[in-house]
Amino acid sequence: MAVFGGCKNAVHTPDKSKTIDLSGMKLVFEDDFNGELDRTIWKTSFETPERRGGYWTDEQTFTENGNLIIRTEYKENGTHGPGWYTGTCLSRGNLDFKYGYFEVRCKAPAAEGLWSAFWMQSETMAESGNTNGGQNGAEIDIMESPYYNDPFTTAKTYRNTTLHTIHVDGYGEQHKSENSKFFRVDKNMYNEFNTYGVLWTENEYIFYINGKETWKTDFGVSQVPEFLWLSVEIAGETGSANPDNTDNKFTWAGDIRNNPKNAMPADFIIDYVRVYQ
Repeated sequence: MAVFGGCKNAVHTPDKSKTIDLSGMKLVFEDDFNGELDRTIWKTSFETPERRGGYWTDEQTFTENGNLIIRTEYKENGTHGPGWYTGTCLSRGNLDFKYGYFEVRCKAPAAEGLWSAFWMQSETMAESGNTNGGQNGAEIDIMESPYYNDPFTTAKTYRNTTLHTIHVDGYGEQHKSENSKFFRVDKNMYNEFNTYGVLWTENEYIFYINGKETWKTDFGVSQVPEFLWLSVEIAGETGSANPDNTDNKFTWAGDIRNNPKNAMPADFIIDYVRVYQ
């Protein structure tokens, strides 16, 4: 998931007059995470275990009490040595979709220096020389929660907010992105379940929080199948398991070392993922 480091916008609330209408659509995929994680759909490992300021490892992603858990914690004797460990869960190579309504019901982790996300990605978005926008796919960030403690303002300013972002044309010099304003979630996003979704058509994206419209854009509309992705990122420079990041040079979420001891482990708790077409 790309880091969006641009300027912030004022915090807004979802439009209560515009709600998601699923009439005429059918539920084509649902995972309630009851029982063991379905490994025919989900992968919990990535190309390399090092990820920003920590590691993505299999054991940090598991099911428990009917939920998917992605756990972040510090380990002295972790698989890759001392450092911060978290996880990822993606359907890459197993399950993808072209157009539809995509929704997660979840609780975000309550800690500085990390952020959870529900997003989608295509196999071709990051290909070298890709300059065709969404024609070759996009990164669709449906929900991101980076600001539990904001590194530049008081925590209460951006806490309990989320935003949506579209990235196209890879992650190099040709990269382009567009993001929404920040939207305040009407229920506590850290200890209450909320839903986050996007209606993706061939012409536009429409985003929702708890069924209420937040943002609409025709920027970078993907025209290829996309897989599902759930993850937690740890602030820091890729390749550094113990980030030296006090000046926020490498990220936007603050420093994970600022948390009180009782903040860890911090869990990203997912109740379900659903897809309608």
